[in-house]
Amino acid sequence: MENNSIVITSRIRLARNLKNYKFPINMTEGESNSVIQEISNAVSKHDKGYKLTYMKDLSDVKKNSLIENHIISPALAKKKDEGAFLLSSDRKVSVMINEEDHIRIQTIEDGLSLKECWELSNEVDDIIEENVDYAFDKELGYITACPTNIGTGMRASVMLHLPALSITNQIDKLLYGVSQLGVAVRGVYGEGTKSLGHLYQISNQGTLGVSEETLIDKINQIVMQIIDKEKNTREHLLKNNYDDLEDDFYRAYGLLTNARKISADEAMKLLSLIKLGSEMGITPMVKGKNIYQLMIWIQPNNISTIEGKELSAKDRDKKRAEIIRRELLR
Repeated sequence: MENNSIVITSRIRLARNLKNYKFPINMTEGESNSVIQEISNAVSKHDKGYKLTYMKDLSDVKKNSLIENHIISPALAKKKDEGAFLLSSDRKVSVMINEEDHIRIQTIEDGLSLKECWELSNEVDDIIEENVDYAFDKELGYITACPTNIGTGMRASVMLHLPALSITNQIDKLLYGVSQLGVAVRGVYGEGTKSLGHLYQISNQGTLGVSEETLIDKINQIVMQIIDKEKNTREHLLKNNYDDLEDDFYRAYGLLTNARKISADEAMKLLSLIKLGSEMGITPMVKGKNIYQLMIWIQPNNISTIEGKELSAKDRDKKRAEIIRRELLR
């Protein structure tokens, strides 16, 4: 079983602030605009492929769709007048401006690829630092709005799909144990959000007094332990509960390919099951289909964005069922 069937994506986020400005929470609108222009100019000097977008120019549906696609954070979406972001042409790099800090550089790659994400983030960070003065202390490191980010300012996180541990009721004990190792466990969209479709984010908590490489190695080691536990649980289920699993997976597939309306929560749970079934070789009819991408498409604001208008909850449920049927049956 490939690790990438369990590890969905890896992400590095770097928090930075400009030396001669107050933190975003205390800035005036004029100061916010100046920060946006300084950072935008710094990036565009090296790469014209980044697109600058102001939060004030986006509808609530579009903002939430960007959250659902992991382009921006929920915190940036709340910055109606002072926030902005730069997005690379391949959508792997976003530079959020005036979120909690002046700069949040975010890079995302498929699979367990924290080192690759770090290298890319570091390149973008160097480009910006060539043109602006960061708030930096020789002893503390990068100065950030939240004390937990002081130091490297780096958050390394991995999105994991852990259905076997979830359906065997082992997940809470495992995640509690992980949290005792100085690692945060969050939902699909980060801090304060819940798990959907048995998806969890694992990330470092502190950044002070350790190098970026050390933090990445720590997360990688913990993630590999979680992967092993998920694999072992899948193998145990396959050996001892095959008939029940087969029934559960085919019921999930039957509901998804026949339902005329379905909520996001129910769809995520069922899609998680057939993804697991495919990876365990029980539901071959979905082999090769990108179930995780389908999970993203069917989120409420993505559906409204696809339709080009805001939909009621009832209409979203109907459209969600239609999208799932089309993608699974084609």
